[in-house]
Parts: sequence; C-alpha cells; structure tokens
Amino acid sequence: MNWKSILTWAGVGSFLGFIMAVAMYSPMGNENFVYLIYAGMLLGALIGARYPIESRASAYAFPLGFAATSLLAGLWMVKPVASRDIYAFLAIVIVTMMFVGASGFFDMFLVPVTYFGGFAVAMLVFKGYQPLQGTEGAVVGLFTIGVMGAILAFFAVFGRWAFNMARNIPRR
Repeated sequence: MNWKSILTWAGVGSFLGFIMAVAMYSPMGNENFVYLIYAGMLLGALIGARYPIESRASAYAFPLGFAATSLLAGLWMVKPVASRDIYAFLAIVIVTMMFVGASGFFDMFLVPVTYFGGFAVAMLVFKGYQPLQGTEGAVVGLFTIGVMGAILAFFAVFGRWAFNMARNIPRR
C-alpha cells in the first residue's frame, strides 16, 4: 500500500465532503450533512488504496492540517491563545512544507486541498465542544489556521519549487 497516496486522497475526499456539506447546509435543515467530511475521507482513502498516485507534499499536508488545527484547539482549551501563537503555528506549517517539497505540479496544487481537508476533519472532531465554542476568538483563530494555512502551505511548496528552478538556470 502506498500510504502517501492514501493520505492524499483522504485529504481530497474530506475537502470534497466539506464542500458538499456546505452546499447542502440550510439554516433550518439537518446538520448531519457535516458527516460527509468523514464519508469523503473514508472514500478518498479507499480510492487512494485502489488507485495510487505519486505524491509527497500533499500527503504531508493532510496530517499537518489536522495536527495544526488540533494542537491549536488543544492549546486553546488550557490557556488563552494570542494572535502571535496562531502566527507561530502558521510559521511551523510554512517551514514544514518548505522542507517537504512537491513531487510535481499535480502534487503542488493538491497541497491546499489536502491541508484544508485535514483542517475540516479536525474541526469536525471539535464540533460542539462548548468550552472551545465559547472562547473569544477561538473559532476565528482556528479558521485562520485552516484557510491561511492552506494558502501558505501552497506558497511554501511553490516557493521551494521556484527556488529549485531558479537554481537550475545557467549563469551568463
């Protein structure tokens, strides 16, 4: 089994599950559609086991999105978190993704999707946890980690690719 392919497709599946849950959400309707995130993750993992792809950065982005969101939520449960702490988590995401690097263009463009998929799964884990929901700025901070983290993870991988391409340009 190619675990990188499984992680990549699980991240893509949870992202698609999130998109479908948001599309089906209605203010007066059923909130059980959010569990499409888990269904998408499971279906994506099964697809990744059946149809493996070569990936590197997107495979690491899924658990990184989950870990960054979960760790920040856990930190928020024990102490108030300042904005500098959120930016420190984002810096860790950037550095990690710069070290990992992408295996190709497809992998590079899957990074924000899989990172956000990991974020969506972590947010679903903490769904309804009242101490976290009632804390001032906690949900906004977690969404900052998710959205900005996905964008910055892409630019970290893209930056590494650009520096490698620039290094290969012959000097004149």
